[in-house]
Amino acid sequence: MDFWYLAQAPRITSIIQDRIKATLAEFHNHKDKITDEGLRRGAESGSALDHWFIPKLELMQSVTPSISELGVPVQWSANMMEHAHIEVIKEPASTTNHQNYDTQICHYLDHVERCRLFETATRLSALSNADDTHDQDLAAEDDRAEDGDMNMADNEDAAAILKDIWSSRCSVPDLFGIAERLRTALPGSVPQPVRTFSSGATALHINHQPSIKRISIDKAAELFDIPDLRGALADYLGREGPHVRNFHSFGRQWRSPPDAHLPFSDLQVWYKVRLQQKSYHDSSSLEPVFTINARLPNHTWKYGHHDAAILQVDARHEWPASGLTGHTVVDVHLIMCPVSPRGLWLVWDDHLLVYVWQFNMVPQQQADVDLATRLHVLKRATHASGEFLGDIFPLDQIKSYAHLVPRFGEATDNQFTSTNSFHSAQSFWLNSYFDKEFYYALSL
Repeated sequence: MDFWYLAQAPRITSIIQDRIKATLAEFHNHKDKITDEGLRRGAESGSALDHWFIPKLELMQSVTPSISELGVPVQWSANMMEHAHIEVIKEPASTTNHQNYDTQICHYLDHVERCRLFETATRLSALSNADDTHDQDLAAEDDRAEDGDMNMADNEDAAAILKDIWSSRCSVPDLFGIAERLRTALPGSVPQPVRTFSSGATALHINHQPSIKRISIDKAAELFDIPDLRGALADYLGREGPHVRNFHSFGRQWRSPPDAHLPFSDLQVWYKVRLQQKSYHDSSSLEPVFTINARLPNHTWKYGHHDAAILQVDARHEWPASGLTGHTVVDVHLIMCPVSPRGLWLVWDDHLLVYVWQFNMVPQQQADVDLATRLHVLKRATHASGEFLGDIFPLDQIKSYAHLVPRFGEATDNQFTSTNSFHSAQSFWLNSYFDKEFYYALSL
């Protein structure tokens, strides 16, 4: 995995080239142990093999030397050609009677082309009819329009229709652009708190309507199983003070009493936040949107549906350039915003907060990661009493989605399921391989 991810990076330095070479060399140095244990077997026979005659494995030897001569391998990707082969060869061939392939495939493609052209014509015709009706209603204005302007408008409308027909239906949303428009909007024209905002290389979005419009702090603590919620809010306000600083970090051991007085008694609650990041190698390129859940327990999710995230805890280190330095892994439990008492307005009214449980990194022998899996090992942080270490942060300190895998050990509890293992497991792997961008942030 390290070899493939590093070799597929859009920018490869001499240092990364050395790492690519080292990962391949490590495999060759230990591959005999695989055959000695009889773990390499034939796909059809199932019998143990004692050789490594694999063409793709031989091809890997030429990857690093070719980078120096030809540049990054990803620019020579065959994905486009392979996709075209599927569309114009494999799929049409599957509709034939397996005779005279060339003739039948050409007939199929000709039929597809005619259908697409017919769709284009009907869509453009519908646009033209709509424009004619609009022109009749605005005849006076049209008389004043110049011919050049009208032709330009027609061309733009036609181009828009063609783009709608032929463009990809899976475009990546631009949360950064939305956040910038909201940030520069006229004061008072945008509801507070702003639902889409950015911080560094991360943009976040929550729904306009909260999942729970108003709930008391004590009721939220009960429903989300956060007994120290009121005390954590009091600690947070005490540390932030009246100036509402925008950054917060773990490390405080003291706690306010569970019945601490707060200047507000209600919260708005959201069940999820959507998150988008800029590409590690190209800040002008946007990555797909991830969803981080913080949902109530229900009949399917007995302990609630929570996701892990990367949280910034040191303002001197920015994600993703700093990797995990200045950041920690957390379990997101509650996304909220304080609600001022009726008739009053508090400075906290437009501050989105998140309650999280912290994970600690488990040191490994001679490395930060487990030598066998190359993954970080995590355990939930706890107080001396054994309770999980939870705290409250500004929502914009969340920088990335994180994928955790329960670390079962030699024996697995047969009570574990996909909906309860995240709550019940005591140890986890931080899966750096679930996404290339996440891998680059943790590894480069």
